Amino acid sequence: MIASWGVSRESVAKALPDGLEPTEVAGRLLASVVAFHVRGGRLGGLPILPFTQLNVRTYVTWKEEPAVFFLGARVTAGGLLGRVLGAPYRQARLRVKEGSVRAPGLGISLKFRVAGPADPGPLGRHELGLFENDGLREIRIHRGDAEWRRAEAIEPARADFLVALGLEPDGEPELLYTERASFETEVPPRRLA
Repeated sequence: MIASWGVSRESVAKALPDGLEPTEVAGRLLASVVAFHVRGGRLGGLPILPFTQLNVRTYVTWKEEPAVFFLGARVTAGGLLGRVLGAPYRQARLRVKEGSVRAPGLGISLKFRVAGPADPGPLGRHELGLFENDGLREIRIHRGDAEWRRAEAIEPARADFLVALGLEPDGEPELLYTERASFETEVPPRRLA
């Protein structure tokens, strides 16, 4: 699930580390909440425990390449192994299923119904992720195919986590949903600055 809100240039610029500039996606500055389950994950040849992840991201340009900047990432217990690899994960209670995303301790609540096919556009195609954890780090993301669908909110979305991160979401989010997607990342991320 990707839920994206329009945000002001000022709020995004304040949330970014020095050297990163906000960039528009389809003509708007956005912040997104992305929630998903990881199943069948591997670290090298070793299987990892299943876990759920929720991250808040915004969109930037890094070295003339479109990128996502992770403002916050939360995982269930199985995902904490990522901390060993340098990911800035913190543990949270997360529930993600078709029709809802809930993170009660973060003030995230999205209820939706899945609708027709959709093209995720640039939201679903960023191949470079950046995060700050003891310096700016880069992670390359190699995405597999996914069948994206539009989703429609069935009650007002709650996104307190965005506000806590200094963003000011505008109105209701645009929602995209896929039941299944695959990706690989290059681990560990290397330190850039």
